[in-house]
Amino acid sequence: MPTVGWSLGQRAAVQRWMLFTSLFAVAGVILSVALIAAGNSGGWVLLILTVCIYGACYLYIGVIKKRQPG
Repeated sequence: MPTVGWSLGQRAAVQRWMLFTSLFAVAGVILSVALIAAGNSGGWVLLILTVCIYGACYLYIGVIKKRQPG
């Protein structure tokens, strides 16, 4: 059974969720930089987690987008 692609509402929902995750990623990076500047080694862990989670979301959406027709 072929897929018909994303509807306009689905595309809007994906854009909203990516905006939401982007805002949290920026907040995570800012917090981790502040922790690193303060000398807390947990800032590096937070930075790595933030980048990995955001990157995984971005790549996952990209793979799904490429599979859709048109």
